[in-house]
Amino acid sequence: MGTQGDRIFQITAEQGFPDPWLSFGDSLCDEAALSTELTRAITKVRKESTAETHAEVSRVFAAKKANLRRCAGILDQVLGDYDASGMWEVLDGRAARLDVQDVLETWGRTQALHPFPVVLRSLEFNWGYMKDHGVRAFYEMTRGYVSQLQDNTSRWNEAWRDEAATGVVDRITSIECDLASIEAPMHCDVCKKTITALLYLDG
Repeated sequence: MGTQGDRIFQITAEQGFPDPWLSFGDSLCDEAALSTELTRAITKVRKESTAETHAEVSRVFAAKKANLRRCAGILDQVLGDYDASGMWEVLDGRAARLDVQDVLETWGRTQALHPFPVVLRSLEFNWGYMKDHGVRAFYEMTRGYVSQLQDNTSRWNEAWRDEAATGVVDRITSIECDLASIEAPMHCDVCKKTITALLYLDG
């Protein structure tokens, strides 16, 4: 076992993750990082409400929204580019031939530290979805997920505006929206590993 996985890892070691998938995954890591930064900024305002601390919250909200727009733009560009090039059909053929358990075995050598290995389960879901529905359908679903993250940020921003205006602290919305955001890398940074396996499957 590990034959396909070892070959994919070897090529990844030589070439790295290809763009635009590297940029997409990194940006969804930023989604989680910005959420943590935002949570800290809001906590600081609740302890020390000044023009400066409020301005910092506004700055991070703006950065978070801009980052998600960038993520959406990357996917929109790829969907169109791969439609034009016929790449989806190529990827569907590779997804059909991918030995998921073989590649998971390679990843599992380092990614099973926790009893519930989130990265491995995410990879398994992603490849299964691609096999069942097609690679383009997977990225259409992912594009919808990014839209939901945008809605999540807008909801958080609206709740924060209400809190800032009324002084009534809304901890629950902050907790819910932060949790939704920090989950993003487990799907969309992992998905750069998902697509790389297909891109590098044939060497």
